[in-house]
Parts: sequence; C-alpha cells; structure tokens
Amino acid sequence: MDKNIRILLIEDDPDYTLLMNLYIDEACGASMQHEVVNAASLAQGLDHLARREFDIVLLDLMLPDSQGLDTLAELRRRAPGVPVVVLTNMALEETGLKAIGAGAQDFLIKSKVDQQQLSRAVGFALERSRLYRQMESLVSASPDGIVIVDAERMVRFANPAALAMFNRRPEQMQGRLFDFPLPEEGSTEVKLPGPKEELTAELRLAPLEWRGAPARLVAVRDITELRKLEQIRAEIKERRRMDQLKDKLLSTVSHELRTPLSIIKMAVGTIRDRLAGPLTPDQEKMIRTADRNISRLARILSNFLDLSRLESGSAFVDLAPLDPGELVREIADDLRMTYKSRNISLIVSAAKGLPSVRADRDMITQVLANLLDNALRYARERVEIRLRREGEEVVVGVIDDGSGIPEGKGSDLFNKFVQLDRPKGGEGYKGTGLGLAICREIMTLNAGRIWAENVKGWGAGFFIALPAAARAEASAAGGKHDASSK
Repeated sequence: MDKNIRILLIEDDPDYTLLMNLYIDEACGASMQHEVVNAASLAQGLDHLARREFDIVLLDLMLPDSQGLDTLAELRRRAPGVPVVVLTNMALEETGLKAIGAGAQDFLIKSKVDQQQLSRAVGFALERSRLYRQMESLVSASPDGIVIVDAERMVRFANPAALAMFNRRPEQMQGRLFDFPLPEEGSTEVKLPGPKEELTAELRLAPLEWRGAPARLVAVRDITELRKLEQIRAEIKERRRMDQLKDKLLSTVSHELRTPLSIIKMAVGTIRDRLAGPLTPDQEKMIRTADRNISRLARILSNFLDLSRLESGSAFVDLAPLDPGELVREIADDLRMTYKSRNISLIVSAAKGLPSVRADRDMITQVLANLLDNALRYARERVEIRLRREGEEVVVGVIDDGSGIPEGKGSDLFNKFVQLDRPKGGEGYKGTGLGLAICREIMTLNAGRIWAENVKGWGAGFFIALPAAARAEASAAGGKHDASSK
C-alpha cells in the first residue's frame, strides 16, 4: 500500500508503549508504510491532533490527566473525525462495548492484544476512513450546497457549492456556529448576500451520523431564479386577468353605448337637415361639429366591438377564392374620392399573373381599407399599393412617403391602444389605437401574415400575405384526409 498510515498512540506506560510499537510494526509489515506518534497524556495527544492529521488513534482510557470514558468523550469532542480504537483493562469487554456506544470504532483488551487483533483493528479503522473520504468526495462534487452541523450547531463540513452560496471561505465557516435558522421539519428559505445580488436559498434538514457522532445534514439549494420565474409567471397571470377584465368592460360599455349613441346621432341628423326648423349660422356650425364627433365615437365603438368579437373566437370566417388585384382596385377607387381634396396620388402596382387567394372578402377589405386609410393620413404626396407573388403566397404592400416608422416602435404597432408617433401628412387625427390590432386578428383568422417595415426611398410600409387559393385548398383537403384516416 502506497499510503503512509499515521497512527497516534496515547499511552502513559512506557513499557506498554514500546510493546504496542512492536505490534504495530508486525501488523503493518513491510508492505504498508506507517508512522507512529506517541503521546503520554490526553493533552499531549490532543496537541498532536490539532497540528496534524491521523488515520487512527489508539487510546488508553486511564491517563494521568483523564480517566475512563471521559477520556474518549473529550477526544471525540475535540477530534470527531478520527477513528478511535480504545485500549482498556477496565471490566474487560463491558467497558469496551460502552466505548463503542460512545463513538469508538473498536476496542482492544490490553492484556490480550496481539499482532493479529491489532492488524484487524487498524484495517477496520483504515477502511472506515476510506469510506469517509469517498463520501466527502461525492458530497464535495454535489452542485447543491451541503453543510454538516453537529448537535451544538457547529459546522463540521461545508462543500464548495455551500461555500460559494454563503460567499465564505472554509475557515470562515467550518468550526464556527451555523448562524442561519434550521427548519424543524420540511424546509425554510433564507436570504444570502451573494457576490452580485441577494440570493434566495432553500434549506432542508436530515439527521445523520458524521464521523461517528450525531449531526444534521443541511441541504442548501439556490432557488433565486426559480423565485424570479414564479414572480414573472404571477405578474403575467395578473396582467392577463386585468386584460380580460378590461376587454370585458370595454365590450360591455361599447354594447351599452351603441343604442343611446344611435338615438343621439338620429336627433342631431334631424336638426342638421333642418327637419326640426331653421338654424342660425352659429347653430349650424355647432351641429356639424357635434355630428363629426358622434361619427368618430361610433367608429371607436365599432372598433371595440370588432376586436372583442375577433378575440372571443365568435367571428364567422367565410373563406372563398378572390382576386386580390380586383379587390385592391375597388378599395383604392373608393378612397380616391374620400381624399380627393388632399391631392395625394394613389398608385396600384400589380405583378402579372397573380393567383387568386383564399380569404374572407369582407375581412380583407377591412384590413386593406384600414392600412390605406392610415397611409393616406400620413402620406405627403403619394401612396403606392404593390402586389406580388412570393412562393405560395400573394403579398400586398401599402407604402406611403411619410416620415416612416419611429425606431424601436415596429414590434409594438400591432398591440392594442398603440399609435404611431410620427408627423401626420394632413390634418391631425386621433384614432383608437385598435385598427392594427384588429388587422392582426383578421389575418390570423385568414391564415395570413401582417408586418410593418420602413421602405428605402419611401416611408412606412405595411404588408399582408395571404395563401394562394390552390395551396390553401390543398392544405384544407390534406387536413380533412388526415382527420378521416385517424
């Protein structure tokens, strides 16, 4: 054996000390390197243990400065990790058995000890020491923190993971009191001052025997990221709950306001058309202002109801083949009349041979009308609608020559209540911030896509992509075939 075995013999009788040294030499033989250190008192033995590590202690219970099992108790208290073999003549085996109960690994009766008995006792102690080292190696490699605390709350061992979590060096923790609360059962959480941020750690307790003495294993797990994740999940859940409450409130209010708003609009229209009598110029001006704002409020309510219907999944989608070029030209002709006074050029540029798309005509009309209405409001002189084919999709782009999309706003455009913060091409306009959110929901229901980006040489570009009718029908047929074959 390559290991150099270190044996501490604590014995005050010089003759017996000499005899035990001879027995140790015979027991170890030439194949096992060994070193024996002699001590004539408990105090001298403890001094050696404080300065060096030993693999085994051979302990006489009757020493000048300590008597009986108190000798073993003091040694175990001062050096709990070292295997001890007791040497005794007191009441023969009875004392030896009591010594094992008090933490000794074995006992030898001094008057009967021989080379064979000594060899067995040393071998047992060394094997026990090897198992301890193996266990410590496994514990040291654990990614979770492991701390061994004795009955007096003294830290006897802390693995590297625990030292890192407690942000301490071994000498700052081992041999000192464990200064965190220990759970009686289950687990407890503690806050630890980490090197960069405060850590949240979970402590779990388990009783065990450590180097022959009762102790407690404290498992320390860093749950900082878990608690952060739980907090984020709770925040997301609360936001969803608030969004649902808000959507429900808006939907309810919109429905309740529609009827009185219709009555007000009818009354104002009657006065505007002078069916209730003549108007003075000032009265006519005020009535027209009221009529414009009633119409705006009606559009806001309509947007709320549309979005509520689309998000609830109750919207009916009538998918059918349609000519995208024809639809775009119809919408463009209608809007040219609306914005005739603005003197803005509205150009339609369509590639040849575009296939039909499969979509709900009314829904796609609403999307394109919304995108064109926005583009005409922000444009300076021109708006162009471009139609092209990309693979199995038809892409329609609505591009204006305005100031473009502000940097960092592109990802937020299709969220509810978000409005572009860019100069208007014409009169100031305050929308609801729901138009693009409605467009996104419609495109999702029509198996399409929608996105926005700035176009070089122009301003903002808003694009929709719809599946070609042939591809959409093939996908639908394939889905039906798959479902029926299951």
